[in-house]
Order: sequence, then C-alpha cells, then structure tokens
Amino acid sequence: MVCSILRKLSASLLACALIAPALVSAETYPARPIELVVPYAPGGASDIIVRAMAPFLQKEMGQSIVVINRAGANTAIAATQLARSPADGYTLMLGDVALLLNAAVRTTSPGYDTEKDFTPVSLIGSAPLVLFVPFAGSRTVDEFLARGKERGVNIANAGPGSLGHLAAELLQLKTATSIVSVPYRGSGLAINETMAGQVDATFTSTASGMPLVKSDRLRALAIASPTPSKEFPEIPTFDQLGIKGVYALNWWGIIGPAGLDKAVVDRINVALKNVVALPEMRERFAALGITPSLKPTTEFASLMKGDLTQWRTVVQQAKIKVD
Repeated sequence: MVCSILRKLSASLLACALIAPALVSAETYPARPIELVVPYAPGGASDIIVRAMAPFLQKEMGQSIVVINRAGANTAIAATQLARSPADGYTLMLGDVALLLNAAVRTTSPGYDTEKDFTPVSLIGSAPLVLFVPFAGSRTVDEFLARGKERGVNIANAGPGSLGHLAAELLQLKTATSIVSVPYRGSGLAINETMAGQVDATFTSTASGMPLVKSDRLRALAIASPTPSKEFPEIPTFDQLGIKGVYALNWWGIIGPAGLDKAVVDRINVALKNVVALPEMRERFAALGITPSLKPTTEFASLMKGDLTQWRTVVQQAKIKVD
C-alpha cells in the first residue's frame, strides 16, 4: 500500500515537474533574445519589413530581436529549420506566400508540412498582384483576352512556381485564353521585358508597377483581389470586370514552430499590433505597396489553408511541375 502511494506521488511530482517549465515559460516570456528569421537574402521586401520592425518590436517585447537572413530554396531552407526548432517562441520567421507555393508546386516535399509544422502567429500585411501591360499594349482586360483568344499572349513572371506564374495560369483557366507563361530570373527582368514590349504582360506588385504606370511605361489593367485597392481605386478588380475568382495575394506574417503556447502567441500578437499601427511602419509598408492586414492565429491559419487549396488546384488543373 505504502509503495503504491509513493509510486502515485512520484508520478504526480514528475508530471508537475514536466508541466512547470511550460507554465513558467509562458508567464515570463520573453526572458531572452528572440531570433526573427528572414527567409531571403538582405535587401528584399521581407528583409526591409523585418529590419524596420525590429527596433519597435524589441521595445514592445522588452528583449533583443536578432534578425537572421537564412536564404535558399525559395524560403524552404529557413522554413524547414523553423519547423525543427523548439516551440518556445524564441525562433520566429517572417513567412510569405512562397511558403505555400513550395508545397503546392513541387513534385517532392519541400521539407515541411504547412498545416502541421507551424503555428501561424499573425498576418501583418498583404499585397495583391496586378496585371500590367506595356503602355502601348492592350488598353483593357477584354482587349487583352481577345488578343489571347485570337493569337495567344504571353505573360512574364519571376520564375517557375512563382506567384506571378500561378496567377497567369489561374487567369488562363478562368478565361479559356491561350496564355504562355514566360519565366525570368526575378520580377525586375520580367517588368523590363514587359516595358520593352518583348512580352504582352506581367503580374507583379503595385510597388513595382505603379511608378512605371505614372511615367507611361506600363498600364495597369486589373488587380487580382476580391476588393479594390484603397491606394489605387482606379484599378478594377477582375471580379468587377466579370472574371470571377482571379485572386493572387502575396502576404507577410509571423510564424513559429508547431505547438507554441497560446500565452506566447498572444504576447507576440499584442506586440505586433502595436508595432504595425505605428505611423513609421505604415509609411514603410506603403512604400513597399503593402497594406497592413493584422489577422490573429485562427484567421491567419484559415488564409493559409485557403491559399494552399487554391494553388494546389491551379497546379493540378494546369499540370504544372516544378522540381
């Protein structure tokens, strides 16, 4: 009897010992510096966002924010390492839609499961793509599609499996237009070739395209968003033009490994909400063509799941293969 009681007491003490660190961690978080990973090389939009946020986030969290660039494999290297990190809130990453595109287009696993390996902490911003054509090209989407059905058109993109590539394939599926996707090494080259009239169009961001519209080198035909842009209301959505469901949204959000404690997630969310609301951050977002779009864990997870389903469907229907 005594032995039985002692065994039960030992088991209870062991359980408490295992639970206690997690409780302490959640209550005292953060107690040391936080690594915030950028899955790209320095200089791009994601890197600019993180480095602009870091000083303000550091103040909100009361701990140093250590920015780490971990580029490679279209974000897959950083994402794979994040998935294997401890779920303690001290390793986070700024993810974007490439996280899902890797899973949607690759014939082999990118090294992670988007639905099982991560905790979507908070969406912070988004930017739908716009269909741009040379200034001397088609004046409307109807004219562009009519040319496509008559002789075919080509749309430049930043590389196989990129958001611009899949957006063009989605447009082709929705309109039964003959569209050839032309890959380049980066969006800059795709835009230059579009301006030069070497290709008929490109899908890219407002930040990249709208300055060229203002200088009469490109024309914006339609935005791939369910709702019009607040910054550029003059650009019609595909929905408004009668072409339903052409949505191509790039987004940025903070993600962590699967299993992050809710108290830790909530703490990060409060800090992000305060940082993104700052005038300095809103100005930086606007310069990058990004709309602040705060969505907490549940809504962010829903967005990711919906996007993954959409792009997997496009990949299957368009028979896209990217290794």
